[in-house]
Amino acid sequence: MKNLTLLSQIYLARFGRPAGKDIHHSVDPESGHVYVAYSTGPAEGVLVKITDLQSPFPEITELATFPPENDEHLEQWGYVVGVKFLVDIQAVCIVFSHGDVVLFHNEATETGDTMEIVGSVDSGISCMAWSPDEELVIMVTGEGSILEMTKDFDVIAENPVDVEEAGEDVSVNVGWGKKETQFHGTEGKQAAQRKVDTSTHTSSPDDDNNHRLSWRGDGTYFCCSSKDARLGRRVIRVYNREAILQTTSESVDMLEHGLSWRPSGNLIASSQRLPHRHDIVFFERNGLRHGEFTLREEASTVVKELAWNCDSTVLAVWLQRTNGSCIQLWTMNNYKWYMKQELLYNGEGSSVASLQWDVEAALVLHVVTESGSYQRNQYCWDNYINEMLSPDNLGTVAVVDGANLMVTPFRVMNVPPPMSAFTLTVPYAIQHISFSTLHHGDDMAVLLADQRVAFYEMADKTTRPLPEPKLVGLIELAEIPSVSVRQIAWTHPDTLIGLQYDSDIATDSIVVVKLAFDEETKAPKIVSRTDLPLEGLFQRLYFNQTHGDIMLQKADGDLLTITISEDEEPQVGRWMEVHSLPEGCLWMGTTRIGTGPEEYREKAVVGLARNNRLYVNDRLISSETTSFCLHNHFLVFTTATHSARFLPLETSLYDFKIVDNSMLPYDESVRRVERGSKIVLALPYSVNLVLQMPRGNLETIAPRAMVLSVTRDALDKCDFRTAFVTCRKHRIDLNLLYDHNPKAFMENVPEFVKQVKEVDYLNLFLSFLRNEDVTQTLYPVPGSESSLKQQLTAAAAPQTYARPNKNGSKGGYGAQISPELAQKVNQICDAVRVELNTLDRNTYINSVLTTYVRKSPPDLESALLLLAKLRDEDQALAEDALKFTIFLADVDRLFDVALGMYDFALVLMVAQWSQKDPREYLPFLNELRTLEKYYQRYRIDDHLKKYKSALQNLSQAGEKYFSDCVSYIRQHNLYKDALKVFGSNATKHKAILQIYGDSLSVNGDYEQAGVAYAMAGDKEKALEAYQEAGFWREAVVLAHQLNYDAPAMAYLARGLAERMKVDKRFSEAGVLLAEYAKDSEEAVSALLEGRLWSEAIRTTYLYNRLDLMATHVTPGIADGHHDLMESIRDMQEQFDKQTKRLKEVRDLKIEKALAEAAEDMTPDDALDNVDMMSDTTSMASGFSRYTAANSVLSKSSHSSKSSSQYTARLKKRNDRKRQRGKKGSVFEEEYLINSLRKLIVRVDATKPDVHALLKCLASSMSLERATVLQKEFSKLLNDINVHMHITFIPPTDEFLAKKKAAEEAKAERKKLVRQNQANAHLMSRHDEAVAQAQIAQLEEIAEQEIAEIYGEPPVLSKEPWDVDLV
Repeated sequence: MKNLTLLSQIYLARFGRPAGKDIHHSVDPESGHVYVAYSTGPAEGVLVKITDLQSPFPEITELATFPPENDEHLEQWGYVVGVKFLVDIQAVCIVFSHGDVVLFHNEATETGDTMEIVGSVDSGISCMAWSPDEELVIMVTGEGSILEMTKDFDVIAENPVDVEEAGEDVSVNVGWGKKETQFHGTEGKQAAQRKVDTSTHTSSPDDDNNHRLSWRGDGTYFCCSSKDARLGRRVIRVYNREAILQTTSESVDMLEHGLSWRPSGNLIASSQRLPHRHDIVFFERNGLRHGEFTLREEASTVVKELAWNCDSTVLAVWLQRTNGSCIQLWTMNNYKWYMKQELLYNGEGSSVASLQWDVEAALVLHVVTESGSYQRNQYCWDNYINEMLSPDNLGTVAVVDGANLMVTPFRVMNVPPPMSAFTLTVPYAIQHISFSTLHHGDDMAVLLADQRVAFYEMADKTTRPLPEPKLVGLIELAEIPSVSVRQIAWTHPDTLIGLQYDSDIATDSIVVVKLAFDEETKAPKIVSRTDLPLEGLFQRLYFNQTHGDIMLQKADGDLLTITISEDEEPQVGRWMEVHSLPEGCLWMGTTRIGTGPEEYREKAVVGLARNNRLYVNDRLISSETTSFCLHNHFLVFTTATHSARFLPLETSLYDFKIVDNSMLPYDESVRRVERGSKIVLALPYSVNLVLQMPRGNLETIAPRAMVLSVTRDALDKCDFRTAFVTCRKHRIDLNLLYDHNPKAFMENVPEFVKQVKEVDYLNLFLSFLRNEDVTQTLYPVPGSESSLKQQLTAAAAPQTYARPNKNGSKGGYGAQISPELAQKVNQICDAVRVELNTLDRNTYINSVLTTYVRKSPPDLESALLLLAKLRDEDQALAEDALKFTIFLADVDRLFDVALGMYDFALVLMVAQWSQKDPREYLPFLNELRTLEKYYQRYRIDDHLKKYKSALQNLSQAGEKYFSDCVSYIRQHNLYKDALKVFGSNATKHKAILQIYGDSLSVNGDYEQAGVAYAMAGDKEKALEAYQEAGFWREAVVLAHQLNYDAPAMAYLARGLAERMKVDKRFSEAGVLLAEYAKDSEEAVSALLEGRLWSEAIRTTYLYNRLDLMATHVTPGIADGHHDLMESIRDMQEQFDKQTKRLKEVRDLKIEKALAEAAEDMTPDDALDNVDMMSDTTSMASGFSRYTAANSVLSKSSHSSKSSSQYTARLKKRNDRKRQRGKKGSVFEEEYLINSLRKLIVRVDATKPDVHALLKCLASSMSLERATVLQKEFSKLLNDINVHMHITFIPPTDEFLAKKKAAEEAKAERKKLVRQNQANAHLMSRHDEAVAQAQIAQLEEIAEQEIAEIYGEPPVLSKEPWDVDLV
């Protein structure tokens, strides 16, 4: 679908006065200077240099004349045969027909001369060709020999051209694969039997009888075309780099002199004149014919030369006609040859004398004419597309083929090239095309090569088949021969703009033509024309059909805008928003970016440079773009990594950039495409994106982004049918119809049912419903930051999107959803059901049933009730509806629901239309029929495992079933429900409480069991339960109620006291022993055991047992003092030992760090001569152009499962090392700090015990012991306070950074693992290996040994612990 557009022209009126047609030129690829050598007489020549070609007025310098003034053989130079600029030596090589070879240096040589005659061939030189690498030069001598020399002009080989040998690589017939056995297509087998008499083959009458040379692009072969006098026809011979003949072309009648070897190497182009046509023919390297195409010329036209451009895409054909010459540019796509441009040279003396493609710029053509003028034409590939953003835009694409315009409206049909929907024939070859704003942009203005403009109208778009565009007329643009229009824009119905070049003043200008169309014939005529001068040269005239922007672009990216109004003259000025692009962009467009109404959005210029850089204004969007297109919602572009990207225009210009959404579960902004695909067009307000493959065929795809944009637009307009059909066709989740705008959907449910009126469509919609907001999980609105954040959160959450949870969403099991979202399905089903019942319940019975089944949970009972009602009205309809319900819901579930409704007729109806075997359910149903009502229902509910309902029915079955009730309650743990059922019957209620207490006791819940027994009146069991639970107060109360005597009460109290001691409740044990067991001595012992010194003394005096002071209290206090002193001394010893070791460890760390720093500062003489960039350096990295990870990849190909197991084992091993704190290990410092932290907390917890003992010692006048205790404990606390901020130091920045890096690596590893699991089916083995290598690297960082040696000190209590009087 590509066309060639002429970007710029530079025309140098005259650089000299050649005497003939012997003109040759060469281009310096580095500087762009052009060197022209031409003959001014039979033996005279001139060399000129043309510089500064980018300016309007290039500079011309005459470098030399030939022969030199001091030459003795002035008459023996002859005419110029060839010229070549040699980059390596910065010299121009000129060859003359009499054999002289001259080098002209840009700088003077050692001898002081710039011109050097390097040699001469006595027999003369016919032609010359340098190899592409400029290492070899091939010449054909006057004797007809191939002469090969080095770049220093040392002879390598000299062989005759016309020889009988066919060459070293000539094909050998081995007796199979004969032509007679091959397929001959439409010609049939007669073609195989036809014998070709090659002896009758002759040369063309247009042949100039000269030799031609051409190199292949890689410089390994060259070919020579010569007229073989022995054979009487022209022959092409292929030679290798050593000038050894390889192959000879097969015999072709009337083969001509034109010769050009395609740089890619697969074809050699020449021409053939036949009686009825003129062909461009192609040969392979083996000399065999390989296709042709026919020129559309008269018989008198002569093919002068052929030339391929440097990237092998365009073949230039130089033709000589009776009225002048022309150059045609041909290209091939999908096995069809298209003529894309035709350059006319019809003036007197303006015929072409020499043409050459640029060596580096593929689409730059240099032409020199016979009159001594130079012309430089620059082209680019372009698509002629109707880009108007209108839903009625037909998506018209035009392809140029000479005077034929191939038109295809892609909204109506997709016709692959080389075919097209319409083929329009114009009077002359086409140069440029512009689409107008009329008829939604489908009308065309066609600029012809003879400077006329043809206007086509596409008025009728409703008729099918679509009529072809109608030619309404032509106008003449050219007024002055020196002015040529190269690009046009049909900006208004009555305005045509052209970008033109004036060769007389060498500058560009704008012509604004006002038109008038006849009302009847619609023929156009020119009303007025206005020329607007421009400063400098411009390469692009761009018109935006939608917004009316008219832009001009210079080669450096500078932008101008053209303003046209009805009352004022056209003006050229700056665009206020954008003054220039960062560099020259061959392809450009304008759009509006932003949110809100279009008039408030920002204007933006999109430009694609030759180096694949895509810009929006001055911002680089992508550096790997191959094509782009502007959609009504997106900037769509393809990349060199074979993907199509969609950037939403409904976002702020600041946020308009590529966002990495690779971690998202769903990303609609990118779509993989076939390698080398380029965009033809993105149909506005449509889902179709048309791509062209490198081989030329078309593919129409529906990217998710464009599908969703069309769906959202339809929903905004409440066009539910379009939205539904689009979602159904392209497999979009139908929940989007509601989630896009829930409020609007619920308000327009009647309209939705009216538009989507098919029952199957409604059922499909209802079946897809689930309690999930797909605008947050699957299809976030492009450019919405909130949606992006929520989707990132969903991507990071540990959940799966594969299976629905109990709420019907696709989130993870137990995913939290809002209360409104939890009722989404139910609300929609209820609203749709109401509307369907209003319209016609029987017609939409299947949809009504679907609304019941799809509720959450399914309302199968209501569905069956409806079926039961329908059964009485229409048996056949009810059966069909039941079959549909069975399709939606599990038949066993339906059978159970029907059975639970106690409707046996409905149960049989469901069973009959299911796949159930009657032998499975009939015996059971017959048995149920024989039972009484409530017992029957009990059996049904028990069968359905509705245990609560079964208990309720069984309780109503009669008194004889109470024992069955008790068994049933125990079997299914229905105690609480049974208490409610039998709440009105006191006797049964107590019986239930009794068995409930037994169940609680068995399960160990003695407290609740005691309550149950107490409520049931069983105080003995209640007392036992409270005794087991440790509730001594309740137990003592029950003992009093049971009238326990003193011994029994004492026994009970002693047992409860022992339980209190086990639970460390010594104070309560003392109360029980003293008050209920009446044993003050045991009570004092229990209090002393719990170190309740003051309470023990109080109890001694309360019960007047002063003897216990000497026998129990005083020794107990002494023992407590001894134990506490031992504990304090142990803690003091541990503290001193560990603080000392901690200081040693930290000192060793400092010494080690200083030693390593000193070692790094010491120079190593052994490293002075080491090559840091040796050949083996790259071996360690493991990187190459084919790999994406380092050498870790080779050892990290294990699965993520084994990797995670290894990580878990490593973590456990590190935890054990931390707990041991082995001396000298990396975790020793962490172990010491943690141990000291625990010790300090333990010391702080000892303060209440110390304080209580000090008060007791002080009151008993044991001041000496109290003083020692207070002194020792005070010293310990002072030491802790002194070392507190030495032991616990705040974390350093390095530690925090290291820890943060480990945490981030851990989080990133989790993301990568989830991403790999989600994309496992799309990943190749290499991708999996690379991903596992990345995970291994992250694990290495995450699980590195980081000792926790920093932290805040523990907080100590401020409560006083000492006694002032001690």
